[in-house]
Amino acid sequence: MNINAVYHIWDLPQVWLTTGSKNWGQLENKTNKPAYLLAHPMWHFGLKSVLHYHRERRRLKKRNIQLIMLNNTDKENWFCNLWGLKGVCINQNIHCCEHIFCPTAKQKSKYEAIYIAAAAKYKRLELAARIKKLFVVTYFWPDIRDENGLWDLHAFEPRVQHCDFNQDRISPTAVNEKINESDVGLALSAKEGAMFAAMEYLLAGRPVVSTPSLGGRDFFFDNRYVEIVEPKPEAVLKGVNRLGKKRLDPAFIRAETLKKASVTRKAFFELVCKLSQPHNGNPPPTWELFAERIWGAPDGIAKLRII
Repeated sequence: MNINAVYHIWDLPQVWLTTGSKNWGQLENKTNKPAYLLAHPMWHFGLKSVLHYHRERRRLKKRNIQLIMLNNTDKENWFCNLWGLKGVCINQNIHCCEHIFCPTAKQKSKYEAIYIAAAAKYKRLELAARIKKLFVVTYFWPDIRDENGLWDLHAFEPRVQHCDFNQDRISPTAVNEKINESDVGLALSAKEGAMFAAMEYLLAGRPVVSTPSLGGRDFFFDNRYVEIVEPKPEAVLKGVNRLGKKRLDPAFIRAETLKKASVTRKAFFELVCKLSQPHNGNPPPTWELFAERIWGAPDGIAKLRII
């Protein structure tokens, strides 16, 4: 999923899926029956989220569109419902595309660790400073470019000036290649949303070193191939070294992750079925056909994007 994109999930009733509210004003319900917007929060769901989504819910209701929050953790879902917003715990990372992010042919790693992270303070890039062979897949917000017009991560964060990084946007396929060149994936923020990168590492069969966090990125974590460490450069380095030495089987990490994701994907399917029951239109297909429609090859949910 892309931030602020909208995906067409179902007809009768109309069901859309999104994360980020920038384009919600473009949605129209041209029927006399309720439509539904299923929304994953972009960020940790707190008090600011309550105010924001209550305001958006009122705007949508005027167009006969009902807002249902798909929260990334049970705790956030409880908090969401406590404040009068309808919510279900369905973690956003189920939409990460396993057809793009996957193990590639066995090759010797070039990097001890990879961190897919915006050039932003909340990503805490400095916690990776002790890792000698490090690749950062990044994008800038706002841009910081060198005299040649290329992104300059070292200028943004000098404490990782030894790392390699992309100097402009790269494709998801290229990101997967970089993950496969690395032993371990990093997730170092203290708070954000579900963090697709954490799932991308796992689907590519790479273990993860994470700090404690809010926002739901740990929903599909497993202590057999994920270490949660203190937010200190020394602790991150030790975690990378420990996991790197284990030489875990990428196929095992991927299979276990897909097994966990399938449970939550079925909960998403059951939600759409429930929304369809009061209507006289065609019910959702079988689970197998639904899963193929929403997450099937080659590009997963991207094919359903309408905005």
